[in-house]
Amino acid sequence: MAVDLGTSTVRCAVADDDGSRLRVLGVGEAPSAGVRKSVIVDPDAATASISRALDLAERAAGVEIDSTLMTLGGRHLMSRSRQAVVSVASRSGAVGTGDLNRVLEAVREAPDLDGTEVVHLIPRSYAVDQMAELRDPRGVAGTRLGVDAELVLASTAHLEALVECAHAAGLRVDDVVAQPLASAEGVVRDRELEGSVAVVDVGGGTTDIAIFRGGTIKRVLVLPVGGQNVTKDLATGLHCDLEEAESVKIRHGHCDPGQIRPEEMVTVVGMGGVGADEVPRRWLAEVIEPRTREMVRLIGQVLDQEDGVSRVVLTGGCARLQGFAAAVHQILEMPVRVAVPEGLFGLADQLGMPEHAATVGLLRWGQRSASGHDHSNQRTTRSTGRLNRWLHELF
Repeated sequence: MAVDLGTSTVRCAVADDDGSRLRVLGVGEAPSAGVRKSVIVDPDAATASISRALDLAERAAGVEIDSTLMTLGGRHLMSRSRQAVVSVASRSGAVGTGDLNRVLEAVREAPDLDGTEVVHLIPRSYAVDQMAELRDPRGVAGTRLGVDAELVLASTAHLEALVECAHAAGLRVDDVVAQPLASAEGVVRDRELEGSVAVVDVGGGTTDIAIFRGGTIKRVLVLPVGGQNVTKDLATGLHCDLEEAESVKIRHGHCDPGQIRPEEMVTVVGMGGVGADEVPRRWLAEVIEPRTREMVRLIGQVLDQEDGVSRVVLTGGCARLQGFAAAVHQILEMPVRVAVPEGLFGLADQLGMPEHAATVGLLRWGQRSASGHDHSNQRTTRSTGRLNRWLHELF
């Protein structure tokens, strides 16, 4: 079971593990309430949204769900590089699992993490004495074991609020996964990971970015901009409700006015559903273009800080906005692929759009954990029901 609590939509999905593929049994979606830029601001409203989506998923699947994996998003989400060194204590003189646990615990206990929680600890490489860039140091003889790792951190308060909302909806949280990593798990391809790629999920309230190089994570961050910024611009310019602006954006929006014929017209229902006006579709694009270009430039500023990023895998609901991928390609001057989840069956068509990347990523995360392909060597459960993960391999 997966729950992706976003700014505009909460999605629940139930799937069976059928070996190499996932069979989707049921999907439920409901508008998000009590969530602003992926952060819970009204727990009761957020709980009600989760409950509505959960009920729809259970009805579709014909099963009752009591536990789940959840995405964790919001501007408070961040990553930090950390290193640590310990003495090899194994009697054999070779690195053992106990040494591995100690060096990972040492890197996790950085002194400047007050108010945050380690959601993922992802080792990039190990070193034993003078031997560096080791993927797995166990069995290597030496006296000193070092690790270079990336810590994915989240606000402790928000993490507690997320888990409490799930509990209030009748769900036990088995694990939480940072939104950018869940999206990457849902759509990225192995060959893309081996290069230098940015997975960019442009959602309703935030843009989640995960940067990979050489098969491992380099950085995770969240920008406080998303498709809702475009919707609000349209609502202001068209003098209509946000719901109507969102509908108009999805059906008629475009990021490039030059691609719209001057004679194309769009019907827009006025504020409160009163009255309707015909407006040029090109005018919509003229409102949308500057906002989307601003969003892409913010993404570009992040990628400029990471040398060598050579391509973008674009996902999230905003990836479907006409002309958006072309704007990303033009401004960032690198290849762009609009990614959708693949390799599903059953009710796969209900999870086949870019905005479903994180939901499918959660399902695959659970599939890997259940099958033992997750190389975690330690998991700890806190009193709030939170789980932390020490991963040797992300994918």
